[in-house]
Amino acid sequence: MAILIPSRQLFIDGNWREPVRKTRIPIINPATEQIIGDIPAATAEDVDIAVEAARRALARNGGREWASASGAHRAKYLRAIAVKTIGQAYEDMQTQNQHLLCAI
Repeated sequence: MAILIPSRQLFIDGNWREPVRKTRIPIINPATEQIIGDIPAATAEDVDIAVEAARRALARNGGREWASASGAHRAKYLRAIAVKTIGQAYEDMQTQNQHLLCAI
């Protein structure tokens, strides 16, 4: 049985969304050549939307807080985002593949 990777969207402006052109790229298991998931195919339009959202977010407080934050302070937030994202992906994979995990 194949392990499936949960389908994801782009995270822009605090929300999950499909890419503008709704195009997705298949994820292929190199050992079996089977498609095991897909990822959004972001375009320049999606990048422009994300950059504009980031500019708006930075401008909310005049950009002072983030712009003046130390690298260590910024890293703390980026690590927290990574932990949350990886944790959610792990939970999704466990849920979708319970039948395989029970067989082990």
